[in-house]
Amino acid sequence: MTWIRTVIVLVAALVLLSPLAAEAQDYPTKPIEIVVPFTPGGGTDLIARLLADYMGKKWGQPILVANKPGGGGIIGARAALKDSRPDGYTVLIDIHTTSSMHIGAWKTPQLTLADRKYAARIVRDPMVFAVKVDAQWKSFKELSDWVKAHPDQLIWSSVGPSGPSRYTAFDWFTQIGVDPSKTRMVITEGAADSLTKLAGGHVLLSIHSVAEAHALTTAGKIRLLAVLSPSRVKYLPDVLTAEEQGVMKGVRVQWWAAVAFPSATPDPIVKKWESAIAEMTKDPAFLAGADRINMNIDFLNAADMRAFVEKEVEGYTDMAGKIGIRR
Repeated sequence: MTWIRTVIVLVAALVLLSPLAAEAQDYPTKPIEIVVPFTPGGGTDLIARLLADYMGKKWGQPILVANKPGGGGIIGARAALKDSRPDGYTVLIDIHTTSSMHIGAWKTPQLTLADRKYAARIVRDPMVFAVKVDAQWKSFKELSDWVKAHPDQLIWSSVGPSGPSRYTAFDWFTQIGVDPSKTRMVITEGAADSLTKLAGGHVLLSIHSVAEAHALTTAGKIRLLAVLSPSRVKYLPDVLTAEEQGVMKGVRVQWWAAVAFPSATPDPIVKKWESAIAEMTKDPAFLAGADRINMNIDFLNAADMRAFVEKEVEGYTDMAGKIGIRR
């Protein structure tokens, strides 16, 4: 009577899945909160607001952006992934800092990959090296030579103790032969805070994404010396790559942003976001908005995104051990 048992199992599965499918079909029926684990004005905040605008119009529900900074992004990420109801009405803009870099830096991380479900990646953006607009260095090569001669005078900003700025700086210091412990790192609350400190002369160097540095570059407050990319980027055609200037080889760190949910969120709801984001990243109006903030849109579906982050975790675990920040 094997066939009878098979039918019973299938019927039971349908009974269990039907409410979830129906829930996803009606979803959303009330406002959604998108958690940004950093201060307003940074890259994570900018892409969250573009996403909220698109999804709000698509689904006819208010999409609210909530900035919850602190702890290098972990406070906000934890609030979204661990402390909220897994019903699809709390969404996290997850980035490298709150996922792969955090996991790589901690033997017992506060958040693991098992704590989230990815819907999709939206952005992948190169890092840039920025100085104050009237800084003495006219090229990345000049800055690198100065740092080699005066490492104890370099004051640079990082978003959290294990963020992209720190990993990128470590890669740079290693390649030019500078001991990172001789430089001074200033930890900030987010890219906006970091770049404001740069423009104000409180630090000499900031390392952030193209999109994050765009506003102050356009305003004439900071100057970009190099982009960490295999080739020049379309938004910065006159900014040479680090490799073009003979300073660094390869790209080990990149900025990205994805949409993630608590791990117990129903799959049909996550799938609905995945499909909607796929449509969004082809929408001309959304792409025009991304162009205005120099954000490089680069969609990855849920399965590929998870594989991408798992590979990053391996790389950052290795780097964190070499930096001496894995604990």
